[in-house]
Amino acid sequence: MSVFEIGSFPFLKKKGKIYVMLVTNISGNLWILPKGHPEDSLKNHKVAELETYEEAGVTGILAKSLNREFKNECGGTLLIYPLSIKKTLTEWKEKSKRKRKLVKVKEALQLVTRKEHLNAIKHFSSKVTLEKLMP
Repeated sequence: MSVFEIGSFPFLKKKGKIYVMLVTNISGNLWILPKGHPEDSLKNHKVAELETYEEAGVTGILAKSLNREFKNECGGTLLIYPLSIKKTLTEWKEKSKRKRKLVKVKEALQLVTRKEHLNAIKHFSSKVTLEKLMP
């Protein structure tokens, strides 16, 4: 059985550059995109918003129609929604469990090692996709 996770690509456009909000996993040794598991009581896009809020301490506008699935090495699926950051909180639920870092896409691609997260960053930071996100 493949694991199914839901997350976001939290991004910010600043001075013509795209920045991505990364978080560490619980053990603190990997940089990842905020993500979690489906919840019966919530639609997938709401899970993505909730995980981004809890893990990264950011809120914003989610592009529901631009979600995309990415496969990991084990055949599991990661469903990612792009989220345009509108507010970065100073206090959030998992602040004591995770670090967060707002970085340029180039740095994100150097920090992230999980295949499905890398593919999501590459996809959502591509010129074609960014034009859809920010017309």
